[in-house]
Amino acid sequence: MRNKIVILLLSSIIFIGCSASKEPRNLYYAKLEVRQYFHDSTKYLQDVRKVINEAKKYVEKNLDPSKNNVAIFDIDETSLNNLEYIEAFDYGFTMESWEAWVDSAKAKAIEPVLEFYHFLKQKGIKIFFITGRYESIRFKDLDPTIKNLIEVGYRDFDGIFFKPRNSKMKTSEFKSSIRRKLTEEGYYIFINIGDQFSDFEGEFPGKTFKLPNPAYLTF
Repeated sequence: MRNKIVILLLSSIIFIGCSASKEPRNLYYAKLEVRQYFHDSTKYLQDVRKVINEAKKYVEKNLDPSKNNVAIFDIDETSLNNLEYIEAFDYGFTMESWEAWVDSAKAKAIEPVLEFYHFLKQKGIKIFFITGRYESIRFKDLDPTIKNLIEVGYRDFDGIFFKPRNSKMKTSEFKSSIRRKLTEEGYYIFINIGDQFSDFEGEFPGKTFKLPNPAYLTF
């Protein structure tokens, strides 16, 4: 859910073995399936928790306290849940409405991820957020994204990096550049959690853990 976001329903874009004459799956039914995944069962949170449990096992087995360990967190659909916005716009997007939503600081925490955040803090691992969000234009004293994170329980993180507004880089390139910067400063990228494969592209991804998100794709 970042700059130049492309709202695509995964189930509506993959057509393996389809002939050119076959009609694509109707978008109405694809949206219905995504809504059901998020709302009508516990499947979404079960899938999130499964990834988080794998990440915890990895940390327990591989953490080397002698290193300056860092965990990288994405924000949207990783740390914070924007489903209220997504469904209000019927899986659509405009930059104006998105920035108004971000400024409202109303997104809720994704609970298994918040639990993992505190698990990592207890292990002494530093945590940095790297996001494709922009800093707010309207609010200068305390950015709404930072306010939102703190209010839902992501307290005492070690840093946050917003994508520059005028950057010509793709979000994946921006995130890679920040990971390179952190590495050059002596940090060891130990673990990296996000909801998009683009969260992990480029240099120094660390051990990556991909959360489910059938609502949209970013690049």
